Amino acid sequence: MKLSDRTILITGAAGGLGSALAFKCAAAGANLVLLDKNRRALGDLSDRITDHGCEAPGLYPMDLAGAGFDDFTDLVETIKSAFNGLDALVHCALDFDGLQPLEQVAPQDWLRSLQVNVNAPWLLTCSVLPLLKQSANGRLFFLLDDLEEVTGAYWGSYGTGKAALAGMVKQFHETLSNTSIAVRGIIPGAMRTAFRAKVYHAENPLEQPDPVIVAGKIADMLENDCSTDGPMVDFSA
Repeated sequence: MKLSDRTILITGAAGGLGSALAFKCAAAGANLVLLDKNRRALGDLSDRITDHGCEAPGLYPMDLAGAGFDDFTDLVETIKSAFNGLDALVHCALDFDGLQPLEQVAPQDWLRSLQVNVNAPWLLTCSVLPLLKQSANGRLFFLLDDLEEVTGAYWGSYGTGKAALAGMVKQFHETLSNTSIAVRGIIPGAMRTAFRAKVYHAENPLEQPDPVIVAGKIADMLENDCSTDGPMVDFSA
């Protein structure tokens, strides 16, 4: 199915990878629902997309840190009303404050991180699954990390959350294996993003690949057969 025939929801859409993926999908003619907590950044992204002659995306400002079941139910109803369905959900949103010893993480930061990185993806996914099941070629993608790295020292709640998210991907992959939905956990590898800059302060960001490269690979998976031997796709390998 061509991207021009698909409706795609991207969380963390104003971030480095999220915005690059939005551009790729918009250029291919997809119907987009872009979710991010930064309302101004979403507006700027929409302007850049339309300035390139693409259709204006649907914008949905939402802070996942405070989102609950009712908020996602409202989002589903909005998507049904505006687009009559949903073909793909790509989880790009993340919460990361920086590296620090586990015992020094403030309780409120721990809870917010797990809410954004684990709870919200689960709630949102469960909310949109009825729509994805109605698609002939549903896609459910989660952005992951190399667990050998992020579960090491100083990765705190972020590493814990990503380990939990990887487990969630495997469960969704197995439970939805008899449906039309392809579930994938994507490890993008190094990219020139604000997230990486928080981790590797001394690194020259210009030496890292542009997120556009990974965005192109994800766009191909959204449009074409993305079958693999398992649920994990490692672009860093």
